[in-house]
Amino acid sequence: MATSATESFNFDDLKQALEHSDAATLAGLYAEDAEMVIVDRNRPPSSPMTLSGKEAIAAFWRDVCSRDMTHRVGREVVGVDRAAFVEECAYPDGCHVMSSMTLDLRDGRIAKHFTVQAWDEVSCATGRAS
Repeated sequence: MATSATESFNFDDLKQALEHSDAATLAGLYAEDAEMVIVDRNRPPSSPMTLSGKEAIAAFWRDVCSRDMTHRVGREVVGVDRAAFVEECAYPDGCHVMSSMTLDLRDGRIAKHFTVQAWDEVSCATGRAS
């Protein structure tokens, strides 16, 4: 019997990993050939940040999870082959970042991850990415 993406992909695992800055668990949720695309003020649609492969994505999550910040996941919508959610982040200095993420799922893993994010211009003078 075939297994659907929703039977294999557990959104709660993703949510817990993000909210607890667990880079290893996050990396384990991706397919080997996964792709991550991030669009924000510094990486516009004409030139987004694109990470190809599980190792590059794991390095991204290790960096993000090593930062002194909090993460809150909500507004999730989960389907058979796609999930979407909003992540709200806060740094101790008052900088807030909001990201809208869409995940394409394949065989219970994230195959493509697309993020559009924005941060407080005033309190985040350097335009950090989350």
